[in-house]
Amino acid sequence: MTATEFLATVREHGEYADRDEAARVTEAVLSTLGDRLQPTAADHLADQLPLEIGAFVTGVGNTGRTWGVQEFVRQVARAAAEDEAAARRDAEVVLTAVGDTVSGGELHKLLSLLPSGYAALFGHPDLT
Repeated sequence: MTATEFLATVREHGEYADRDEAARVTEAVLSTLGDRLQPTAADHLADQLPLEIGAFVTGVGNTGRTWGVQEFVRQVARAAAEDEAAARRDAEVVLTAVGDTVSGGELHKLLSLLPSGYAALFGHPDLT
């Protein structure tokens, strides 16, 4: 999948006005996720995404914060300058696209590093 295809998927599923809005939301969500992950986990995830999209995950501090889902959504809202309801929707759209893009093994590995509530954001509420 190319970055253009990834953003087209995000745009379509999120019903965003244009590619720029899809890119803005994708960056806000994935940079926040990157800040949540340890550097090695962020690198592994980025390796399975289109180069330009993966850069959003690794282009941050990768401090391995311990945010639960609610705090993650708050941080996405801050990054996207939106309210929390819009940020949760953005997170679900972008992370579902990520979940559909990466291999099943990488998705399982990633979700094992995060609290169980994150699985629903990735479009896989049945996984823990």
